[in-house]
Amino acid sequence: MNFLYPAFLLGGLAIALPIVLHLLRRDVAPDVPFTAVRLLKKSPVERSRRRSLRDVVLLAARIAALLLLAAAFARPFAPSTAAAMQPLTIIGIDRSFSMGAPGRFERALQLARAAVDETGFGDRVAVIAFDDRAEVVAQPGAAADAGLALGALATTSGGTRFSSVVTKAAELATGGAARLIVISDLQRAGWEGQSRLAIPASLEVEARDAGAPQSNAGVVSARATAKGVVASIRNAADGERRGVVTLSRDGVDVARAPYTAAAHATVDVPLTWTATPGGVTISIEDNDGFPADNARHLVIGGTESSAVLVVTSADAAGFYLERALEAAHADAVSPLSPRLVSPTQIAGGRAADVGGHRALVLLSTRGLDRPARDAITAFVRGGGGLLVAAGPDLEADVVGDMFGWKPGTITAAGNPREASFTATDARHPIFRPFGALAANLGQVRFTRAWRLDPSGWQVPAQFDDGRPAVMERVEGSGRVVLFASDLDRRWNDFPLHPSFVPFVVETLRHVAARRTESDEFILGRAPAGVSAEPGLHRLASGRLVAVNVDPSETATGVVTPPEFVAMLEPVQQVAQQQATREEQTESRQSLWRYGLFLMLATLVVESFIGRPR
Repeated sequence: MNFLYPAFLLGGLAIALPIVLHLLRRDVAPDVPFTAVRLLKKSPVERSRRRSLRDVVLLAARIAALLLLAAAFARPFAPSTAAAMQPLTIIGIDRSFSMGAPGRFERALQLARAAVDETGFGDRVAVIAFDDRAEVVAQPGAAADAGLALGALATTSGGTRFSSVVTKAAELATGGAARLIVISDLQRAGWEGQSRLAIPASLEVEARDAGAPQSNAGVVSARATAKGVVASIRNAADGERRGVVTLSRDGVDVARAPYTAAAHATVDVPLTWTATPGGVTISIEDNDGFPADNARHLVIGGTESSAVLVVTSADAAGFYLERALEAAHADAVSPLSPRLVSPTQIAGGRAADVGGHRALVLLSTRGLDRPARDAITAFVRGGGGLLVAAGPDLEADVVGDMFGWKPGTITAAGNPREASFTATDARHPIFRPFGALAANLGQVRFTRAWRLDPSGWQVPAQFDDGRPAVMERVEGSGRVVLFASDLDRRWNDFPLHPSFVPFVVETLRHVAARRTESDEFILGRAPAGVSAEPGLHRLASGRLVAVNVDPSETATGVVTPPEFVAMLEPVQQVAQQQATREEQTESRQSLWRYGLFLMLATLVVESFIGRPR
């Protein structure tokens, strides 16, 4: 019997407590002088043999309970050398989407069954199926179980990652001697971005080639443009490839374009189409290559779009803000395009449209119903950015109620005299691009402004009387910036100054920076709750996302079996292997559970014997 944590056995020294109490126990009654009794001869009362046996049993029960508790914490296990001495063969079979080439996976299954047949009588066999993740589909056991597991395998849409199967095999071997046979098309992409992988010296690795594909074409990327969609087609064949790219929306083809790609080259194909927000699919035909990369999905107008939703009204027209954003839209680094809507346009059940934008600007709350308010709040707390600009159409109590800000944070009181404002934190992201020109902000004149309580807020800019002009705070995963005056030249002359455009643009870039969610995910890295298949999916929040296969898998370059083995570096890890083996053995046996059960049973017996009679 061994113990995983033998130091806990020192807790067994606690048995001294009941032993000491037992030895010190005295049931001797005190002497009470009594006149008539003094004439009697003293005679000691002998303990009954039964009472003495009861005390011994109680002592033994208490000692046993403490010893069992200490042993349970020490995690006992019985070393099993029989299983460890049986040879272990691990079959790692590639099920990534490159194995979906015609006849490729069937060839791999044949090689896997042949590897199982090579094992000797009594050998243990395990099967690991892998793509970008490794899964043990047959635990170490009989060859028949491994054969049944192979019969149930199929290709997936995942990419190839050889490190996943090697690491899982090392865990399965638990430090003992084992042989790993990797059966794959040995795509070079499976080792891309990785250095040599350290493996236990006791793990022998062999690679068997299931046959490299000779040709493949796939859609490796797609992006939306002002005129439609541009698709990138990679030709991984040795010869020129011609075909047609199809753009479909909800299963209906909306655009087509021919393409010609040279050998081992990538070509961009424009698809002219009047783009509208939603999901589209770009596809080609390739009967000789991998079916999984023949289509790619794209979300247009999602969270990574350049659209900024401006909630305005007839009076708060947002004219100057719109012009400022149109000027920024020409910037290819971080484009911003305005979309002006009235509060009533996102009210009445149309609030779901809020979530498909990069940032929000709130200029008016008149007519903004509760669902629309909740949608804006959810957008911000879910990672979105919001710029709130004061004005006569913006109700301070409505804005405060939307986010639960304490009363008095915003007071719609006017400024009786002209004021100017200045950047008090020139290093703030909004004002950092201004540099020395930040002083020009002092030329702006304000006739009215909200009074803002800076408690709990960051204040990067103030008016000349010390009141906050710009405040910022984090709401959930998003960010809110409050500007104390309007952006429509009703309470100030800000839109007439050259600093207006960079101020608006940098503020919106700043609030939108926290919205890091992507509308496109590689399979295996999609958010929780999304189906593990390529396509267009909706999250629980209602946001549309595209899940695509790994484009690196489209390439057909391969490594040879010797090159595969050369990527592995055997290292001696005797102590670590032994510790890992002991932990797994103890985990399988779980003898500590029986120790705790026996301790509880002992305490029950002790309480039954020790109760007063």
